[in-house]
Amino acid sequence: MTHPDLHPADLTLDALEAAAGRLLARLPGAPEDDRVSAAPDARTLRYYQTLGLMDKPSRYDGRQAIYGRRHLLQAVCVKLLQRAGRSLQQAQVALAGATDLALEAAVIDGLGLETPSAAQSAPRPTDPFAPLPEPVAKPLVSAQLAPGIFVMIDPSLVPDPAAMIRRLTGACR
Repeated sequence: MTHPDLHPADLTLDALEAAAGRLLARLPGAPEDDRVSAAPDARTLRYYQTLGLMDKPSRYDGRQAIYGRRHLLQAVCVKLLQRAGRSLQQAQVALAGATDLALEAAVIDGLGLETPSAAQSAPRPTDPFAPLPEPVAKPLVSAQLAPGIFVMIDPSLVPDPAAMIRRLTGACR
């Protein structure tokens, strides 16, 4: 599943802002919550990075940050989640560990984009933010330890994730 608008060349912060704006402009109407903007501006994109909603820049050309496809997908997904009524904290949990394929599928479904090979593609999930099947033995365990503090635990590396969460929650108190 692929869409040509979702494969930009290297992007500056301003170009990333413009690309996300063009994609999100396909959505009808304005967000229901007047505190949520229709598209992210440069300041918002930098804020998404500090929250971990968006990866750090791919590289720097001098002092100019350079972004790519994954950054565009992440920015659009955050806005789609906000339009669906989710908070930034909920978006962090929903997007944690998302693959490029899962992000692209969510954007294509959320924006109603048609792919060139739509007739041949696999059926899309009804929830665009539902995790796609991956060859992972066990899903990550996530928990909120305290307000604003989230943790993700890989149960294939930590034998008892529930006990670890209890210990970490106790340490946060």
